[in-house]
Amino acid sequence: MSRIPAVALSMIILACLIPSASSAEVEELDSGLLLGGLYGMANESIAVNSSFDDLPAIVEDYTATWCSNCVDVEEAMEEVALSVNMQIYAVHRNIYDPEDPLGSESVDQWFRDRYGEFTPWAPPIAGFNGLHAITGSKPVGDSLVADYTDLAQRPNDAGAGAMSMIWAPTGTNSGTITWTFNHSTDKVYNVSVWMVETVAYFPEGTNNQQYYPHVLREIIDVGVVDSTGFSTGTMSVTYADAYDDQDLEVHLVFEEYIEPVLVEDDPQPEPDTEDAPFLSMSLTVLSLLAVALHRNDQ
Repeated sequence: MSRIPAVALSMIILACLIPSASSAEVEELDSGLLLGGLYGMANESIAVNSSFDDLPAIVEDYTATWCSNCVDVEEAMEEVALSVNMQIYAVHRNIYDPEDPLGSESVDQWFRDRYGEFTPWAPPIAGFNGLHAITGSKPVGDSLVADYTDLAQRPNDAGAGAMSMIWAPTGTNSGTITWTFNHSTDKVYNVSVWMVETVAYFPEGTNNQQYYPHVLREIIDVGVVDSTGFSTGTMSVTYADAYDDQDLEVHLVFEEYIEPVLVEDDPQPEPDTEDAPFLSMSLTVLSLLAVALHRNDQ
């Protein structure tokens, strides 16, 4: 056998050992429905209400100021938001990330707790109503715009209901929120205030956006809904400063609580030293083949 076929055969074997990249797909999540999106400026008095049918889709954008393909995702989201009722929340990567100053550790950890399967936490990740997600900037269908339009308009199984929010500023970084919630299902919800910076200016971002909208700066728990029907609550809230300017918004969000499933780990047997891993076995076969080919050439 000549050297050229031998090299070609070796390349084929090595290619078989390298896993192929998977295509983009819609992930079904089990972290619970996100419902809400009523909002107003934190330095103004607010009184808003909505039926469930008129609420926006809640879209989470896991992003970073150094992430270049996140720009494609965000541009697609903004385009969809022109024609579809949806509220975008930009969750900036913060944990082990010294390059992005716009996120917070607590918000990043909240997102990681909800989207546990998306390690190693490389943005972009686009989540819709807490029920579906797409990783990366590669479309599942014809385009990201088509994908996001479809996911934002899917039924969320919230049932019938309505909610309201009253916000009264009480200081530079404080206010009182009063909420009501009337629903027809047996879902349990955690109630929270999301502090969102309308636009943050960061010209040092290496993806060259400079202006970063919808930055989720803080999540503040304000109550629990644990029964069907009418619920209400009032709480005084203090919050941190915006990254820059005075453009913080107060958003009311209900996060469905899913009881965690405890799975007992089965003890794993110690590996048998006589059983070689698949990769080692393949390399051994390749080495023996190379020796045989060398002898044949001689």
